[in-house]
Amino acid sequence: MKEKPVDRRTLRTKKLLRQALVELMEEHGLERITVSQLTERADVNRGTFYLHYKDVIDLLQQIQEEVLGKLSELGDEIDVRDLMRAAERDEPYQAIVRILELWQRNADFCGLMLGPRGDPSFVLRVKGLMQAKLFDKLSDMIPPEQQDKLQVPREYLIAFVSSANVGVLQHWFASGCRQTPREVALIMTRLINYGPLASTGLVKSGGSSKP
Repeated sequence: MKEKPVDRRTLRTKKLLRQALVELMEEHGLERITVSQLTERADVNRGTFYLHYKDVIDLLQQIQEEVLGKLSELGDEIDVRDLMRAAERDEPYQAIVRILELWQRNADFCGLMLGPRGDPSFVLRVKGLMQAKLFDKLSDMIPPEQQDKLQVPREYLIAFVSSANVGVLQHWFASGCRQTPREVALIMTRLINYGPLASTGLVKSGGSSKP
C-alpha cells in the first residue's frame, strides 16, 4: 500500500506556525499567546489554523509529541554495554550522538522548551522518558537477585542520570550549542559511565584522588 503523498502546503503551514509559536513564547511566554497573534505572525488565516489545531496548547502539544516520539525511537537503540565499551575507548556513544543530532535539528523549539520561558511539563516528560528507557535497559542488564544489592539503589541511579542528562542539555542550549553533538555525546558518555568526579580525570574511577 502506497503512502499518501506529503502535502507540502500543510508542512509549510505547520512550520510557519511552529516558528511563530517559538518567537511569541520567547517574547511573551506561553500564557499570553492567542490564536490571532499566532496566525498574524505566521501569516496564516485562522481557518487554516483550526484545520490542524484546536488551540495554542494543542499546537504546542503536537510539536512536543512529535519530538518525544522521535526521541523514544532513538532511545530504544541504546545498549548500556555498548555505551560502556565506547567509554572505555574514550569515544562518544553513537546512539547518544544520534539523539543529540535530533535535539540540534530541533534546537529552536527544544532549547526554548528546556529554558526559563519553556514548558516545565516538557522537562518532566523528557526526564520520564529517559527514566523509562534506563529502567528497561538496567532491568535487562542486572540479574534480579542483584537488583536489591546495588550500592546505589536503581531508582536513585536512574533519577540521577536522567536529571544530569537534562542538565547537560539545558547548558548546551543555553550556551548556544557551541559544542558539536559528538563533543557533547562524549561528555555524556563519560558522565554516565564514570560518574561526575571520575569523568573529570581528577579522581580515579575506583574512587581515590589522583596525586
